[in-house]
Amino acid sequence: MKHKTRRGGNPLGEYRRLQREIRALFDPFTARHCPGCATPCCVKPTRVTPVDVALALGAGHTFPHLADPDPYAPALNHAAHRLTLPVMNSDPEPVEWCEYLHNGRCTFPDDLRPYGCTTYVCGPMYEHLPDDTLHRLRRLIRQLEEAHIALLRSLKDAGRLPEQE
Repeated sequence: MKHKTRRGGNPLGEYRRLQREIRALFDPFTARHCPGCATPCCVKPTRVTPVDVALALGAGHTFPHLADPDPYAPALNHAAHRLTLPVMNSDPEPVEWCEYLHNGRCTFPDDLRPYGCTTYVCGPMYEHLPDDTLHRLRRLIRQLEEAHIALLRSLKDAGRLPEQE
């Protein structure tokens, strides 16, 4: 069954609402488990896309902490690799953190986190979250996937995304 967009068909509003619901489940877990994680997911190559950056900028958000003044640069630099997550190994290589992290936190607005990051459920989450929370999280992620498609379609129809070739 398809999830219906709420609030009068506003795809961006629905996308942001679902992001807030997912954050409410993620935040307590990440506060407790991420600081000491042996396999952190907020590393390069990132899951951040130029569309994620455009949504944040379009909502009036800025990224003043970035060394490169172009907020799209990190997302574009990792575009070829963003669908993969690096495998952490036992080598003493330094971790290269996502450029959109600052002071240990994601710098995207909580309701416009990068789509690839928001839909990623890590192994420790599967280990530590109760089954009912995981079921709710998976349901919300499916709804977010549908809302993301509706949002991209809306942007394309409004001429704000290029046609696929």
